[in-house]
Amino acid sequence: MNRALRIIFSRYGIVVIILVLVLGAIALASDNGRTPLTGNDVETDDSTESSEPSDEITDDDGFYTEDCEADDCYAAEELPQEAVDRAVEFAEAWLNPNGLDPDAWYDSIAPFLTTDRAELMVGVDPATLPAQSIDGDATTEASKVSIPMNTGTLILTMAEGSNSWTGGDWLVSAIDWEAS
Repeated sequence: MNRALRIIFSRYGIVVIILVLVLGAIALASDNGRTPLTGNDVETDDSTESSEPSDEITDDDGFYTEDCEADDCYAAEELPQEAVDRAVEFAEAWLNPNGLDPDAWYDSIAPFLTTDRAELMVGVDPATLPAQSIDGDATTEASKVSIPMNTGTLILTMAEGSNSWTGGDWLVSAIDWEAS
């Protein structure tokens, strides 16, 4: 018994065990018409489906885009003025004009953010912000609001929704920065 266990747990025994398991998996998979390495169907004589590629051309470019059919989707339209106003209010709070500490600053901007974005902003130090003032009027393009700052442009993606602080309202779902 001891000798048998030594042979089984030697490197040769382990190689044999792995080989048996792999061959068994291949045998089981080929019984179901698939091989684990390719995942392709095994062709049989009575198969009516062709394995040749379809001649149908699709417009899919490989990038995922959300289908937008709801009333609150503004991909092709400009954002309403209330969304732009909300973005500017966020930008003013984001600049931290009152010199708040990180926790108080977070509390001042959180009502403007989606829940996911608010979670990402926890622990951010407002002293590291790249701008000090708004230097122009906000412009919109689809769901984005661009706000010119003294050192670049703050780009906010707006979405209609609610969070723990506010009911249904326009919220910032993404924050981007373009330095000038």
